[in-house]
Amino acid sequence: MNIYTVSVNPAIDLFLEVPQLTYDTVLRATSRRQVWAGKGFNVSRTLLRLGTPSLALGFVGGFAGLAIQAGLAAEGIPTDFVTVPEETRTNVMILDHSSGRHLKVNQPGAPIPQPAEAEFLARVQTHLHAGDLWVLSGSLAPGLPPDFYARLIRQIHAQGALALLDTSGAALRAGCAAAPDLVKPNPTEAYDLTGQTVDSLPAAQQAAQAFQAAGARRVALSLGAQGLLYSDEKSTLHVRPPTLQVRTAVGAGDALLGGLVWALAHKRPAQELACWGVATGTLYAQADELPVDAQPAVSAMLHRLHVTNL
Repeated sequence: MNIYTVSVNPAIDLFLEVPQLTYDTVLRATSRRQVWAGKGFNVSRTLLRLGTPSLALGFVGGFAGLAIQAGLAAEGIPTDFVTVPEETRTNVMILDHSSGRHLKVNQPGAPIPQPAEAEFLARVQTHLHAGDLWVLSGSLAPGLPPDFYARLIRQIHAQGALALLDTSGAALRAGCAAAPDLVKPNPTEAYDLTGQTVDSLPAAQQAAQAFQAAGARRVALSLGAQGLLYSDEKSTLHVRPPTLQVRTAVGAGDALLGGLVWALAHKRPAQELACWGVATGTLYAQADELPVDAQPAVSAMLHRLHVTNL
């Protein structure tokens, strides 16, 4: 089984730390870090740390796009990108060392012209084989229609491959109608679909049922520190992590999805599938990254989870 991740609206995330954030003056950064950002890239990173390769697809443009391609290659993540005319966006986060607060400015993504969209779908077709697994995650770039992921899911299914979806808004609603094999919403995305706040386990169950009614075959509703509510045709269960020191929640959902993908690729049953997701996401949240060889640490975390069949 081959695994593919799709990031259609990537970015370079540039992090600058300053002693104190002040206005109308020149600030001098004391540290600088950049990340090749895209939810699909994060899933590929997670899979790599779990010992499973994947191919990252998407759109890039300009020198920033070249930097992303080279940076991912240096991490050991192969790519197959379609080039667009405009520069891939750079998002800037300024960290205020004195207060611990931050200011983040996200640019709009590079627009995707119709010929580039058509080239991407043709590129996908060259990779499609029955039994493979495709992860479609992140926001849609400007120029792509709301049903872009839905069309991609149907294209993937037509060749007997599996499609997992992690997006929001209109793209999520349209994508569910194409019957993805798994969706991974969070409470905010669930609210956007259902109009109901996910503030309890019964509310999470109702949200999962709404996603299934909308067309999703499996639902993995991430609940932050409360873990994951997983539901498919045969079972519904809640997997909760132990109480731990959390360093960051940013990226933990992508790591959770990576754990789910790994387990699905290895044909694990429903409970193991959900547990691998929670264990991987929890491990990431503790350290803001996964160990280079993450499998032993994830396996150890599995024994600390609390599972309830609903």
